[in-house]
Amino acid sequence: MSDKPYTCVFFDWDLTLVRVLGDISPEERLTALFQKEGMPYTLREVQTAIRRYRADLQSGHLKRTSSQQTQRDITRYYQDVLARLSHADQGWDWATYLYNAYALLPQVPYEETMPVLQALQAKGFKLGIVSNHSRLIRPIVEEMLKDFVSPEMIVISQEIGVHKPAKTIFRAACAHAQEDPANCVFVGNHLFVDAIGAVEEGEFGLGMWLDRKENNQQLTRIPERMVRITSLWDVLNYV
Repeated sequence: MSDKPYTCVFFDWDLTLVRVLGDISPEERLTALFQKEGMPYTLREVQTAIRRYRADLQSGHLKRTSSQQTQRDITRYYQDVLARLSHADQGWDWATYLYNAYALLPQVPYEETMPVLQALQAKGFKLGIVSNHSRLIRPIVEEMLKDFVSPEMIVISQEIGVHKPAKTIFRAACAHAQEDPANCVFVGNHLFVDAIGAVEEGEFGLGMWLDRKENNQQLTRIPERMVRITSLWDVLNYV
């Protein structure tokens, strides 16, 4: 075990350990989801709809949160984009179905994911997942990480009815690990939801913002006990 005070490392899932369908854009992922569910829109059509959606946000014509993190926000986003594709409104249940269907798209781990988890396991750390996701992702996570993460160490927002960065979901993860939050580290690709949320809301000992795109301009407020990394390999330098 490391001589540092940490005993447990939790990770976000999507865009931290894996990327859906590999190295493609968010617009390509959404197009793939629509096509998989029988809506044959082209990438160009989806891109145009998303640009119209963003323009409506900027103009104030549409009132929405700036970041989709909760199931409600993501489901509404699907509805908003489909509306700008002139798709007939099939109601909230259909949009919720799309939210769950996203979990069933192929999940491709980053090249460093398994080696980093193996190295952390070898150092004696407990490992876990905290994800804002559909409950349908659970069997996929369990199977992919079966050598490193036990099922009780996987916390899914839809299962417990609360999303990051709420204190409740971070505390639930620590309770499952039977660890004090101060002994826990969180690694995620979203600065505020993951790294800052874990520290300020969850009172984790350390929050790591995994900034693969090196977006330095987003470093507007960084609390103590938070670091920015650009690769999962960097986690090993801090624990």
